[in-house]
Amino acid sequence: MNYTYNDLVNRLQNGVITVKFEKVDGTERTMQCTLLPRYLPEEYRDKAPMLTETAPQTVSVWSVDDSGWRSFRIDSVKTVTDSFYTNPNY
Repeated sequence: MNYTYNDLVNRLQNGVITVKFEKVDGTERTMQCTLLPRYLPEEYRDKAPMLTETAPQTVSVWSVDDSGWRSFRIDSVKTVTDSFYTNPNY
């Protein structure tokens, strides 16, 4: 399945998702991630990465598993699973 920048960011801003993707070194990674402020430690809530559609090939996210900022390329995403959403439309 092909994922779009807008779809991924919308899901990330509304909850926690599980993303399986291929890293640059060729290994596969599964990561629970979000952009929802309530999941970030307070000291990072004002330091969220700026989202921009001018370079939509990479998404920066908060890794729930690693408690840190991570990123992945959209074209490397294999699957996205809804882990938890605050928006009832998902």
